[in-house]
Amino acid sequence: ACFALPTLDFGKLGQLYNTAVKTRPFATYCVQGALVSGAGDVASQMLTRSKDKPMKLNPKQIYHAACTGVVFNGVLLPWYYDKIQSLIPGRTPVMVGLKVAFDQMLWGYCGNFGVLTVRRWMEGTTFNEAVQHTRAEIWPVFRSDLVVWTTYNSLCYGVIPKSYQPISTAVMAAAWTAYISAVSVKDLER
Repeated sequence: ACFALPTLDFGKLGQLYNTAVKTRPFATYCVQGALVSGAGDVASQMLTRSKDKPMKLNPKQIYHAACTGVVFNGVLLPWYYDKIQSLIPGRTPVMVGLKVAFDQMLWGYCGNFGVLTVRRWMEGTTFNEAVQHTRAEIWPVFRSDLVVWTTYNSLCYGVIPKSYQPISTAVMAAAWTAYISAVSVKDLER
């Protein structure tokens, strides 16, 4: 028996998305980045809210997540994944391992440091305070990144067809953004 990925058919929505990626990739990824990060932040707010208080979302925090999502998930990540794929071509276990290791060294630490710092700064702290907070939080975030993204990127670089990678990465990014949102506003008065 041969392993095969299930065929995903999202109907007209899938066709619309694929057409948008082919005809206007930059705009599509920016909108996707904003939506994914905004949705991740909403999930974070819902999961971390105090159970004794009524549910009230912070629209400013969602906006900040969406803005960073445009830059990090919309502009940088698609370019970044394409660069890794072109600099380290192939899907053999050795090549996948090299891509995953490179990703962990660069995005796992530096990318997360940047996202956390920018998010914290956008929430109203000084830039220096944001950097200090990120320095205190980066190692637990990096360890979590090793668990989550090493697994996903092994699948992404080795198994998931390239045509599915933007959407599968967006789903992963939404979940990761929920986590990053919680860390970036940790100990802030909300």
